[in-house]
Amino acid sequence: MIRKLRKFLFTAPRRTRSRMLFNQDLLERQRNDVFVLMHQQMSGLR
Repeated sequence: MIRKLRKFLFTAPRRTRSRMLFNQDLLERQRNDVFVLMHQQMSGLR
């Protein structure tokens, strides 16, 4: 039982870290897309 708990506790951060990096990349991409779209819209209003 203790081994299972240790395995779960020590392997979980690795999974969340990789998932966090993946989410960070997606958020960065989405932010860049929004930035480009915003500038395209603003240049169309001039």
